[in-house]
Amino acid sequence: MPRVAIRCKASVSGGMGHVHRQVRLGNLLREQGWEVSVYVTDFSPAIELFTRSGFNPHTVDPESALPGEAGETFDLAILDIQDTTEPFVQSLKKRARRVAGFEDLGAGRNHLDLLIDCNLESGESDNTPSGVKTLFGPDYSVLHPEFAEFHDRPRRFSSSLESVLITMGATDPQGLTLPLTEFMLREKPGLQLTILSGSPDHTQLEELASRSPSMKLMGHVTHMARTLWEHEAVVCAGGVTLHEALAVGTPALVINQVEHQQSKARFVERSGAAINLGLAQDYDAAKLREALQWGKSELEPMSRKGKELIDGRGIFRVAKALSNLCAGR
Repeated sequence: MPRVAIRCKASVSGGMGHVHRQVRLGNLLREQGWEVSVYVTDFSPAIELFTRSGFNPHTVDPESALPGEAGETFDLAILDIQDTTEPFVQSLKKRARRVAGFEDLGAGRNHLDLLIDCNLESGESDNTPSGVKTLFGPDYSVLHPEFAEFHDRPRRFSSSLESVLITMGATDPQGLTLPLTEFMLREKPGLQLTILSGSPDHTQLEELASRSPSMKLMGHVTHMARTLWEHEAVVCAGGVTLHEALAVGTPALVINQVEHQQSKARFVERSGAAINLGLAQDYDAAKLREALQWGKSELEPMSRKGKELIDGRGIFRVAKALSNLCAGR
Protein backbone atom coordinates (compact mmCIF):
# COMPACT_ATOMS: atom_id res chain seq x y z
CA MET A 1 0.00 0.00 0.00
CA PRO A 2 1.71 3.25 -1.11
CA ARG A 3 1.88 6.01 1.49
CA VAL A 4 1.34 9.54 0.20
CA ALA A 5 1.55 12.92 1.91
CA ILE A 6 -0.53 15.67 0.30
CA ARG A 7 0.72 19.17 1.11
CA CYS A 8 -1.38 22.08 -0.13
CA LYS A 9 -2.22 25.68 0.63
CA ALA A 10 -5.40 27.72 0.98
CA SER A 11 -6.22 31.29 1.98
CA VAL A 12 -8.73 34.07 1.40
CA SER A 13 -6.56 35.60 -1.33
CA GLY A 14 -5.44 32.31 -2.86
CA GLY A 15 -8.82 30.61 -2.71
CA MET A 16 -9.67 26.93 -2.28
CA GLY A 17 -8.89 25.51 -5.72
CA HIS A 18 -5.78 23.67 -4.50
CA VAL A 19 -7.78 22.05 -1.69
CA HIS A 20 -10.68 20.94 -3.89
CA ARG A 21 -8.25 19.36 -6.36
CA GLN A 22 -6.45 17.42 -3.65
CA VAL A 23 -9.69 16.27 -2.02
CA ARG A 24 -10.71 14.77 -5.36
CA LEU A 25 -7.33 13.19 -6.00
CA GLY A 26 -6.94 12.00 -2.40
CA ASN A 27 -10.33 10.29 -2.49
CA LEU A 28 -9.48 8.44 -5.70
CA LEU A 29 -6.10 7.33 -4.35
CA ARG A 30 -7.76 6.03 -1.18
CA GLU A 31 -10.25 4.08 -3.29
CA GLN A 32 -7.27 2.53 -5.08
CA GLY A 33 -5.73 1.43 -1.78
CA TRP A 34 -3.32 4.27 -0.99
CA GLU A 35 -2.73 5.50 2.55
CA VAL A 36 -3.25 9.27 2.37
CA SER A 37 -2.07 11.89 4.88
CA VAL A 38 -2.99 15.55 4.43
CA TYR A 39 -1.04 18.66 5.47
CA VAL A 40 -2.60 22.09 4.89
CA THR A 41 -2.12 25.66 6.07
CA ASP A 42 -4.29 26.76 9.00
CA PHE A 43 -7.34 28.01 7.06
CA SER A 44 -10.63 26.86 8.53
CA PRO A 45 -12.62 26.36 5.27
CA ALA A 46 -9.82 24.09 3.98
CA ILE A 47 -9.64 22.11 7.21
CA GLU A 48 -13.43 21.74 7.25
CA LEU A 49 -13.53 20.50 3.64
CA PHE A 50 -10.83 17.89 4.19
CA THR A 51 -12.51 16.77 7.41
CA ARG A 52 -15.94 16.59 5.77
CA SER A 53 -14.34 14.45 3.04
CA GLY A 54 -13.11 11.89 5.58
CA PHE A 55 -9.51 13.02 5.99
CA ASN A 56 -7.72 13.94 9.20
CA PRO A 57 -5.82 17.06 8.09
CA HIS A 58 -2.71 18.27 9.90
CA THR A 59 -2.13 22.03 10.00
CA VAL A 60 1.28 23.25 8.94
CA ASP A 61 3.11 26.56 8.82
CA PRO A 62 3.13 28.02 5.27
CA GLU A 63 6.93 27.87 5.14
CA SER A 64 7.23 24.33 6.50
CA ALA A 65 7.27 21.14 4.47
CA LEU A 66 6.06 18.11 6.45
CA PRO A 67 5.97 18.27 10.23
CA GLY A 68 5.31 15.15 12.21
CA GLU A 69 7.09 12.32 13.91
CA ALA A 70 10.82 12.10 13.27
CA GLY A 71 11.62 9.43 10.76
CA GLU A 72 8.09 9.26 9.30
CA THR A 73 8.52 8.64 5.58
CA PHE A 74 6.32 8.39 2.51
CA ASP A 75 6.46 6.76 -0.89
CA LEU A 76 5.25 10.01 -2.45
CA ALA A 77 4.73 13.66 -1.50
CA ILE A 78 2.25 15.70 -3.56
CA LEU A 79 2.64 19.48 -3.51
CA ASP A 80 -0.15 21.86 -4.46
CA ILE A 81 1.23 25.19 -3.24
CA GLN A 82 2.20 26.87 -6.52
CA ASP A 83 5.49 28.58 -5.56
CA THR A 84 8.12 26.27 -4.07
CA THR A 85 11.84 26.82 -3.52
CA GLU A 86 14.67 24.38 -4.09
CA PRO A 87 15.35 23.97 -0.32
CA PHE A 88 11.65 23.27 0.27
CA VAL A 89 11.58 20.44 -2.28
CA GLN A 90 14.94 19.06 -1.15
CA SER A 91 13.70 18.92 2.44
CA LEU A 92 10.72 16.88 1.27
CA LYS A 93 12.99 14.42 -0.50
CA LYS A 94 14.39 13.48 2.91
CA ARG A 95 10.91 12.27 3.85
CA ALA A 96 9.53 10.99 0.54
CA ARG A 97 11.06 8.78 -2.17
CA ARG A 98 9.30 10.78 -4.90
CA VAL A 99 7.88 14.31 -5.05
CA ALA A 100 5.19 15.46 -7.48
CA GLY A 101 3.92 19.03 -7.81
CA PHE A 102 0.92 20.77 -9.35
CA GLU A 103 1.22 24.02 -11.29
CA ASP A 104 4.45 24.95 -9.52
CA LEU A 105 5.78 28.33 -10.66
CA GLY A 106 8.71 28.52 -8.23
CA ALA A 107 12.32 27.40 -8.52
CA GLY A 108 11.40 24.16 -6.76
CA ARG A 109 9.65 22.92 -9.92
CA ASN A 110 13.07 22.10 -11.38
CA HIS A 111 13.72 19.59 -8.59
CA LEU A 112 10.48 17.64 -8.67
CA ASP A 113 10.22 14.08 -9.96
CA LEU A 114 6.92 14.90 -11.68
CA LEU A 115 5.40 18.29 -12.58
CA ILE A 116 1.70 18.40 -13.48
CA ASP A 117 0.25 21.55 -15.04
CA CYS A 118 -2.97 21.46 -17.01
CA ASN A 119 -2.57 25.16 -17.86
CA LEU A 120 0.59 24.67 -19.92
CA GLU A 121 0.92 23.27 -23.42
CA SER A 122 2.93 20.09 -23.94
CA GLY A 123 5.70 21.92 -25.80
CA GLU A 124 6.48 23.98 -22.71
CA SER A 125 8.15 20.95 -21.13
CA ASP A 126 11.29 22.06 -22.99
CA ASN A 127 11.70 24.63 -20.21
CA THR A 128 12.11 21.99 -17.49
CA PRO A 129 15.22 19.90 -16.70
CA SER A 130 15.43 16.49 -18.34
CA GLY A 131 15.15 14.77 -14.97
CA VAL A 132 11.67 16.19 -14.33
CA LYS A 133 8.81 14.22 -15.87
CA THR A 134 5.95 16.44 -17.04
CA LEU A 135 2.23 16.09 -17.59
CA PHE A 136 1.19 19.31 -19.34
CA GLY A 137 -2.10 20.28 -20.95
CA PRO A 138 -5.85 20.06 -20.27
CA ASP A 139 -5.77 16.24 -20.47
CA TYR A 140 -4.41 16.39 -16.91
CA SER A 141 -7.01 18.65 -15.34
CA VAL A 142 -7.99 16.94 -12.06
CA LEU A 143 -11.78 17.10 -11.81
CA HIS A 144 -14.27 15.03 -9.84
CA PRO A 145 -14.95 11.71 -11.60
CA GLU A 146 -18.59 12.73 -12.18
CA PHE A 147 -17.39 15.22 -14.81
CA ALA A 148 -16.46 12.36 -17.12
CA GLU A 149 -20.08 11.17 -16.95
CA PHE A 150 -21.61 14.60 -17.64
CA HIS A 151 -19.09 15.21 -20.42
CA ASP A 152 -20.79 12.45 -22.39
CA ARG A 153 -24.31 13.84 -21.93
CA PRO A 154 -25.73 15.82 -24.86
CA ARG A 155 -26.38 19.55 -24.45
CA ARG A 156 -29.41 21.54 -25.61
CA PHE A 157 -29.57 25.32 -25.74
CA SER A 158 -32.49 27.73 -26.05
CA SER A 159 -32.94 30.20 -28.89
CA SER A 160 -31.96 32.91 -26.37
CA LEU A 161 -29.91 32.63 -23.18
CA GLU A 162 -32.21 31.59 -20.33
CA SER A 163 -30.05 30.41 -17.41
CA VAL A 164 -26.68 31.54 -16.02
CA LEU A 165 -24.65 30.34 -13.05
CA ILE A 166 -22.43 32.83 -11.19
CA THR A 167 -19.63 31.34 -9.12
CA MET A 168 -16.55 33.37 -8.25
CA GLY A 169 -14.96 30.80 -5.95
CA ALA A 170 -15.38 29.83 -2.32
CA THR A 171 -13.72 32.99 -1.01
CA ASP A 172 -14.41 35.50 -3.85
CA PRO A 173 -11.37 37.62 -2.83
CA GLN A 174 -12.29 40.53 -5.11
CA GLY A 175 -15.91 40.71 -3.92
CA LEU A 176 -17.37 40.33 -7.41
CA THR A 177 -20.43 38.19 -6.75
CA LEU A 178 -22.83 40.89 -5.52
CA PRO A 179 -22.07 43.57 -8.16
CA LEU A 180 -22.15 40.95 -10.92
CA THR A 181 -25.53 39.70 -9.78
CA GLU A 182 -26.94 43.22 -9.62
CA PHE A 183 -25.54 43.98 -13.08
CA MET A 184 -27.06 40.90 -14.70
CA LEU A 185 -30.46 41.31 -13.06
CA ARG A 186 -30.51 44.90 -14.29
CA GLU A 187 -29.31 44.10 -17.82
CA LYS A 188 -31.60 41.13 -18.45
CA PRO A 189 -34.67 41.02 -16.17
CA GLY A 190 -36.18 37.55 -15.99
CA LEU A 191 -32.88 35.75 -16.67
CA GLN A 192 -32.71 32.67 -14.46
CA LEU A 193 -29.68 33.31 -12.25
CA THR A 194 -28.16 30.81 -9.82
CA ILE A 195 -25.59 32.24 -7.43
CA LEU A 196 -23.07 30.08 -5.59
CA SER A 197 -21.66 32.17 -2.79
CA GLY A 198 -19.67 31.92 0.38
CA SER A 199 -18.62 35.56 0.19
CA PRO A 200 -18.95 38.23 2.92
CA ASP A 201 -21.80 39.75 0.87
CA HIS A 202 -24.05 36.75 1.52
CA THR A 203 -26.58 38.72 3.63
CA GLN A 204 -26.95 41.33 0.89
CA LEU A 205 -27.35 38.57 -1.67
CA GLU A 206 -30.12 37.03 0.43
CA GLU A 207 -31.92 40.37 0.50
CA LEU A 208 -31.53 40.69 -3.26
CA ALA A 209 -32.83 37.15 -3.81
CA SER A 210 -35.92 37.91 -1.73
CA ARG A 211 -36.79 40.71 -4.19
CA SER A 212 -35.82 38.82 -7.37
CA PRO A 213 -38.05 35.86 -8.36
CA SER A 214 -35.63 34.77 -11.11
CA MET A 215 -32.64 34.55 -8.73
CA LYS A 216 -31.65 31.44 -6.77
CA LEU A 217 -28.98 31.66 -4.07
CA MET A 218 -27.07 28.52 -3.12
CA GLY A 219 -24.19 27.75 -0.76
CA HIS A 220 -22.07 24.61 -0.87
CA VAL A 221 -22.84 22.35 -3.86
CA THR A 222 -21.99 18.66 -3.71
CA HIS A 223 -22.67 17.90 -7.39
CA MET A 224 -20.93 20.66 -9.32
CA ALA A 225 -20.94 18.75 -12.61
CA ARG A 226 -24.74 18.55 -12.65
CA THR A 227 -25.09 22.16 -11.51
CA LEU A 228 -22.91 23.43 -14.37
CA TRP A 229 -24.55 21.11 -16.89
CA GLU A 230 -28.01 22.45 -15.96
CA HIS A 231 -27.08 26.03 -16.92
CA GLU A 232 -26.56 27.47 -20.39
CA ALA A 233 -23.60 29.64 -19.35
CA VAL A 234 -21.45 30.35 -16.32
CA VAL A 235 -19.67 33.46 -15.05
CA CYS A 236 -16.58 32.24 -13.21
CA ALA A 237 -12.93 32.92 -12.48
CA GLY A 238 -10.07 31.38 -14.44
CA GLY A 239 -9.40 28.60 -11.95
CA VAL A 240 -10.70 25.06 -11.59
CA THR A 241 -14.32 26.03 -12.29
CA LEU A 242 -13.36 27.10 -15.81
CA HIS A 243 -12.09 23.61 -16.58
CA GLU A 244 -15.17 22.08 -14.96
CA ALA A 245 -17.39 24.16 -17.21
CA LEU A 246 -15.46 23.13 -20.33
CA ALA A 247 -15.74 19.45 -19.43
CA VAL A 248 -19.56 19.51 -19.35
CA GLY A 249 -19.88 21.91 -22.28
CA THR A 250 -21.12 25.00 -20.42
CA PRO A 251 -19.88 28.19 -22.14
CA ALA A 252 -17.88 30.31 -19.69
CA LEU A 253 -17.60 34.06 -19.23
CA VAL A 254 -14.32 34.40 -17.37
CA ILE A 255 -13.43 37.16 -14.89
CA ASN A 256 -10.01 36.41 -13.48
CA GLN A 257 -9.52 36.90 -9.75
CA VAL A 258 -5.70 36.93 -9.98
CA GLU A 259 -3.19 37.77 -12.69
CA HIS A 260 -1.89 34.23 -13.33
CA GLN A 261 -5.40 33.10 -14.40
CA GLN A 262 -5.25 35.45 -17.37
CA SER A 263 -3.06 33.20 -19.55
CA LYS A 264 -5.45 30.25 -19.12
CA ALA A 265 -8.46 32.42 -19.93
CA ARG A 266 -6.79 33.80 -23.05
CA PHE A 267 -5.90 30.29 -24.25
CA VAL A 268 -9.46 29.04 -23.74
CA GLU A 269 -10.86 32.10 -25.53
CA ARG A 270 -8.54 31.47 -28.51
CA SER A 271 -9.85 27.91 -28.55
CA GLY A 272 -13.40 29.21 -28.93
CA ALA A 273 -14.69 27.67 -25.70
CA ALA A 274 -15.05 30.77 -23.50
CA ILE A 275 -14.94 34.56 -23.41
CA ASN A 276 -12.21 36.27 -21.39
CA LEU A 277 -13.69 39.37 -19.74
CA GLY A 278 -10.41 40.41 -18.14
CA LEU A 279 -9.17 40.91 -14.63
CA ALA A 280 -11.34 41.44 -11.55
CA GLN A 281 -12.52 45.03 -11.07
CA ASP A 282 -11.45 46.00 -14.61
CA TYR A 283 -13.47 43.34 -16.40
CA ASP A 284 -15.13 44.22 -19.72
CA ALA A 285 -18.76 44.94 -18.83
CA ALA A 286 -19.61 45.64 -22.49
CA LYS A 287 -18.55 42.12 -23.53
CA LEU A 288 -20.62 40.67 -20.68
CA ARG A 289 -23.64 42.74 -21.72
CA GLU A 290 -23.25 41.46 -25.29
CA ALA A 291 -22.96 37.84 -24.11
CA LEU A 292 -26.29 38.12 -22.30
CA GLN A 293 -27.90 38.43 -25.74
CA TRP A 294 -26.44 35.15 -26.97
CA GLY A 295 -28.55 32.29 -28.17
CA LYS A 296 -28.22 28.77 -29.53
CA SER A 297 -26.04 29.82 -32.49
CA GLU A 298 -23.33 31.21 -30.18
CA LEU A 299 -23.66 28.75 -27.30
CA GLU A 300 -23.60 25.43 -29.16
CA PRO A 301 -20.20 25.93 -30.88
CA MET A 302 -18.63 27.07 -27.61
CA SER A 303 -20.02 24.02 -25.85
CA ARG A 304 -18.51 21.67 -28.44
CA LYS A 305 -15.12 23.41 -28.25
CA GLY A 306 -15.08 23.11 -24.47
CA LYS A 307 -15.72 19.38 -24.56
CA GLU A 308 -12.97 18.98 -27.15
CA LEU A 309 -10.49 20.63 -24.75
CA ILE A 310 -11.35 18.68 -21.57
CA ASP A 311 -12.99 15.26 -21.29
CA GLY A 312 -13.19 15.08 -17.48
CA ARG A 313 -10.92 12.01 -17.28
CA GLY A 314 -7.72 13.79 -16.28
CA ILE A 315 -7.94 12.62 -12.68
CA PHE A 316 -7.58 9.00 -13.80
CA ARG A 317 -4.57 9.82 -15.99
CA VAL A 318 -2.88 11.64 -13.11
CA ALA A 319 -3.57 8.82 -10.63
CA LYS A 320 -2.05 6.29 -13.04
CA ALA A 321 1.01 8.50 -13.55
CA LEU A 322 1.49 8.80 -9.77
CA SER A 323 1.21 5.04 -9.39
CA ASN A 324 3.83 4.55 -12.12
CA LEU A 325 6.08 7.11 -10.43
CA CYS A 326 5.94 5.22 -7.13
CA ALA A 327 6.66 1.97 -8.96
CA GLY A 328 9.70 3.48 -10.66
CA ARG A 329 8.18 3.40 -14.13
